[in-house]
Amino acid sequence: MPEKSIREMNLIERQHYSLAARTFRATIMGAVIFGLVSLVIGLGLYAYAVGGQYIGEAFNLSKSIGGIIGKVVDVEPLADEVMSRYRGLDDSVRKDPGSDAYAAAFSDIADRDDYKTSLLLLREFLKSSDVYDVYIAAYDWDLARMVYISDPDEEDSCPPGYWESVNPKGMKRFRDWDGEGRLYDIAKTEKYGWLATGGVPLKNDAGETVAFVLADVSLSGMAGRMKDFLLPYTLAMFIVVNLVGIIMALHMRRRLADPINRIAAAAAEYVRDKRSGATDSTHFADLGISTGDEIENLVLTMADMEKDLAGYEADLARVIAERERAGTELELARRIQADMLPNIYPAFPDRPEFDIYASMTPAKEVGGDFYDFFLIDSGHLGIVMADVSGKGIPAALFMMVSKILVQNCAAPGLSPGEVLEAVNDRICANNREDMFVTVWFGILDIGTGVLTAANAGHEYPVLKKPDGDFELLKDRHGFVIGGMSGMKYKDYEIKLLPGSKLFLYTDGVPEASDPDGRPFGNERMLEALKNAEDGTTVEILDAVGGALRAFAGDAPRSDDITMLCLWYTGAQKADRDKAPAYREITLPASIDSIPAATAFVDAELAAAGASERTQTRIDVAVDEIMSNIASYAYGEAGGNVTVRVGIEDEPRAAVISFTDSGRPFDPLAAPAPDVTLSADEREAGGLGIFIVKKTIDCVSYEYKDGKNILTLREPV
Repeated sequence: MPEKSIREMNLIERQHYSLAARTFRATIMGAVIFGLVSLVIGLGLYAYAVGGQYIGEAFNLSKSIGGIIGKVVDVEPLADEVMSRYRGLDDSVRKDPGSDAYAAAFSDIADRDDYKTSLLLLREFLKSSDVYDVYIAAYDWDLARMVYISDPDEEDSCPPGYWESVNPKGMKRFRDWDGEGRLYDIAKTEKYGWLATGGVPLKNDAGETVAFVLADVSLSGMAGRMKDFLLPYTLAMFIVVNLVGIIMALHMRRRLADPINRIAAAAAEYVRDKRSGATDSTHFADLGISTGDEIENLVLTMADMEKDLAGYEADLARVIAERERAGTELELARRIQADMLPNIYPAFPDRPEFDIYASMTPAKEVGGDFYDFFLIDSGHLGIVMADVSGKGIPAALFMMVSKILVQNCAAPGLSPGEVLEAVNDRICANNREDMFVTVWFGILDIGTGVLTAANAGHEYPVLKKPDGDFELLKDRHGFVIGGMSGMKYKDYEIKLLPGSKLFLYTDGVPEASDPDGRPFGNERMLEALKNAEDGTTVEILDAVGGALRAFAGDAPRSDDITMLCLWYTGAQKADRDKAPAYREITLPASIDSIPAATAFVDAELAAAGASERTQTRIDVAVDEIMSNIASYAYGEAGGNVTVRVGIEDEPRAAVISFTDSGRPFDPLAAPAPDVTLSADEREAGGLGIFIVKKTIDCVSYEYKDGKNILTLREPV
């Protein structure tokens, strides 16, 4: 993103984006929102009041009628007769209340005296009130229907027995009414629109409800009354809101926007003066803003800041210069420390008996860990892994002294314990800072593979034999170097067979922690080593380093991380440069030949001293490749396959080739199967070759002289 700089706003920008303009818009917006909320609340309260008036009118009228009609007319026989005929109708007739057959079932009800009397009485009440309709009805509770008993509406009269569907919730309210409060329901009907229906039950002598006196009030007039209320209310609210908004906006501009703009202008002038080298320090003190609030306090604070900055700038310039000098010196110290450690690889290109690789990653710019390896004489290799107490520059200086002393004291004929004793005495002779260093020191007899070592309080080494995994070698620890003079250190021996690997490290490896504070630990370290145990020394250290980084994540590193790996390949033979001798066997290209091919390869691997782990891995590859050739190379015609095995010496590896004269086919070119899918979802084929490529160190293919040649190469 490009860096923004201070600039003067033009006229259009001030009108739209200035603080004054935004304050004005925000104030007006707030006032408008307040007005709209007030309007909605006012309309709601008005609607509630008008609706309550309508509901009360309908309920009170029905209550008055219910109190009178029971004294004039016995409604129970009339209601019972209507409901009895309604329930007695066949469903096919009852479903259509507008049909002639349905009307015929109730045609004589109109001749009853009790019906005429109730109708006359209801008509009088209807004429003397403003309700939409008043009538007597009963409910079919099961089908949610209202059945008319008596309806005086001359324009849209509903004859006795006529029914209409009603809202089940409203019907339930009428059925369950306990006599408290007003009984009503508001619903929208397709025929009459929105209605407020009030009512009271008519009961017989036993207290049972036989019908209801109901009064309907149309709510259509309510909308008109609300419109009449809305126009003057909205107009008045608009005038008040705008007037209040303008007054508040002007006040906010004077009290807030204008002082802030003056502060911004003073700040811009301050920046320009600083860039030009001016020394004026009264930009904010001369503003004279006295609002009596936080803005005035801000101006006073900035005036004090401007005054103090003049003194701070000189001090800051000196501090920056000092830091730059210290940073330069620290970087120089880091480079010197790195150059003190062996860092050119391969370290001994003319010595094929072993390969060695090491790395050191300091927690700070410089660290206290160090490693070293050097030839004591032509037949002995000295190996050092050490960790100085403390961090930073003091540890780095102590590390350099310790490294030089170890190398200087490692004379031919001295054992590792004797070397450490000499180094300890020299350091203790002049160690006023009471610093110490843990050291593992070993001397390898390159010809015999015997490694003699002594441990001065350092971490356990990790050893891998040719036919095993990496394991901690819990050797005997002596006291740390520099802790006490006159200490003795015990030597011990490790027999390195050709193919053995030795891993050395400092405590920064197992003690590295993740963001939750959990340590990496020896178990995870051994697991990382196991995953790369067949790799080179570089690959082994990369594997452990990668596992450490994945585990630690974003957690800060608190200790140096130093690692070293030695791969002992053994004394050299005179004929190592000769091409390996191959043995071969030719078999039919069929599944039945797999055991013979596997037995042939295993015999050659066993003679070469290959571990059981390596043989098992190669056996799986032989099975997969032989199966692939038997299934696809020749088809029904059949053919032969030749298996050749040879052992290379530099580095030690088995070379196994499979040759057939079938149709040309490169199995390595096939796309890898999606191993994340289940066996049912994954397409058939390709998994065997995929396993071979993943488990064997090197797999290659060529089509030469009309033959397919697939070659495996695996360290042994």
